[in-house]
Amino acid sequence: MAMDYHDFAQELRDLGDPLADEVVRELLDEDRINTVNDLFRDIETADSRIPPQTPGVLREYFEATREFPDWVEERRLRDTAAFFRHHHLAASAMQATVGLVGTYLSPVGAYTLHSTHQLSHQPHRRLSQSTRIFMGMGDSDAFTAHSKLVPTCQKVRLVHAAIRELHRRSGEWDYEGMGMPVSQLYTAGAALVFSVGVLDGMENIGLTVEPDEAEGFMYAWAIVAHFLGVPDTYIKEAMPSHARAAELWHEGREHEWAPSREGILLTRECIDLYQSYMPPGFDGAVPAFLRKALSDRFADMVEVPTSVFDLGADAASLGASALLGSPVGHNPVADEVIGHLGKAVERVCREAFTAGQETEPQMADRIR
Repeated sequence: MAMDYHDFAQELRDLGDPLADEVVRELLDEDRINTVNDLFRDIETADSRIPPQTPGVLREYFEATREFPDWVEERRLRDTAAFFRHHHLAASAMQATVGLVGTYLSPVGAYTLHSTHQLSHQPHRRLSQSTRIFMGMGDSDAFTAHSKLVPTCQKVRLVHAAIRELHRRSGEWDYEGMGMPVSQLYTAGAALVFSVGVLDGMENIGLTVEPDEAEGFMYAWAIVAHFLGVPDTYIKEAMPSHARAAELWHEGREHEWAPSREGILLTRECIDLYQSYMPPGFDGAVPAFLRKALSDRFADMVEVPTSVFDLGADAASLGASALLGSPVGHNPVADEVIGHLGKAVERVCREAFTAGQETEPQMADRIR
C-alpha cells in the first residue's frame, strides 16, 4: 500500500543526512568552511579532478556521492531530454519564480533560509545560487558522467548539512515544533514543489506539456533528489510517476503551506527583483503571473500583490514579440511573460557574477 502523506512526513520530518552531516561537522570543527567554499569553484563536473589540497573527508564525500543510482534508465531520460528540448526556458522561469515561492510558502523552509547571514537581503546572490540547479537540468550533459548538475547538487547537499549543524550548535532550534532543520521532508518537499508545483503552474498559465514529457521532468527531479541526499526508498515512494507525486504533494501542501513573516519577505524580494527586469508595458506582470500560476488562495498566503496586468490580453497590443521562437502554450501574453522571465533568470545569474557576488552554492559558517 502506498504511504500517505502523514506517514511520509512522520518518517522524514526528523531525518537529517548522516553522511553530509559528518563531513560538515568535521569541517566546522577545523574552521575550514571558507577554505572549502573556495575549493567548490574548482569542482565543476562529475568527473572533475578533485583538487589535491581538498581535505580528506571532503574528497571522500565527493567521490562517494558522484555516481548515478542504479535505478536510472536511459529510456526514461529520453523523456527528460524531450521535456527540456521543448520547455527549458519556460521551466527555468517557472522554477525560479513559482517554484521558489512554493518553498517560501513553507514557514519552516522560509525561516531556515532567512536564518543564513550570507543570503539575507541579497536577492541577486540568493536567487542566482538557487537557480544553478534549474538552469543546469537542461544542459545536454546534465545526466551524464560529465554532468555539471551533479557537483552542484553535491555542494547544495553540504549547504543543507551546514545549516542543520549550525542550528544544532546554536541550541535555539525548536526541534519539537519544527522538526530537523532542512530535514529530508524539506528536501523531498522542495523536489515536489519544483516538479509537481511547476507542472501545475505551467498548466494554470496555459502551457501545454505532453504526458511523456511531464514524466521526464518528474524523473529528472527524482535524480536530483537522490544527489541532494534523499534516501532512494523515499524517492521511489514519492516520485515513481507524475500521478503519484501529484497525489502526495497535493495532500502535503494542505499541511505544509501557510503564511509566515519570512515567507512574505522573501516573496516580496523575488517579485521586486524579477519585476525590475520586465520591459515597458509589463508593469505588474510578475505578481499577475504568480497569482495565475499559484492560484489566489496560495498567493494570498505570501501577500503576492494584486495587479491590473492582463495575462489574457492580446500580445500585439503590448508591442510584444515572440521570445520563445515557437509557441509553447495557447496564451500569447503568458508566453511573452515566460520569455521575459526566462531572460531575467539568466541576467540575475550573470549580473550576480559580474558584480563579484558568489554564484556557487556556499556553506554558511554562522546563522542569525
